[in-house]
Amino acid sequence: MQHKNAPCVYAGHKVKTIFNIIWSNFITISLQKAIDLVTRATEEDKNKNYEEALRLYEHGVEYFLHAIKYEAQGDRAKESIRTKCIQYLDRAEKLKEFLKKGKTKKPIKDGETK
Repeated sequence: MQHKNAPCVYAGHKVKTIFNIIWSNFITISLQKAIDLVTRATEEDKNKNYEEALRLYEHGVEYFLHAIKYEAQGDRAKESIRTKCIQYLDRAEKLKEFLKKGKTKKPIKDGETK
């Protein structure tokens, strides 16, 4: 038993462990949020709700980048997320161009060139 005025090293370790658990849950939530956002974005895209799809793609990528930066993942997982981010950003850019030109033309489909 420790003296009541002695510093409690165990309590400090316990606080760090609790913080790490909370932080890793937050990161897991960020990654799941990113997945949910891009899933909704693709649904909105298919339903021709291009403004909403654009907004969701952009927010989804923000969450993915946050997860890459702060989550302790392996290099393969990070590279996989980066590849998906590039795909989502490419699609968002095509939607942005379409919306900027007005809705006189159909947006370029994924995989097509101008």
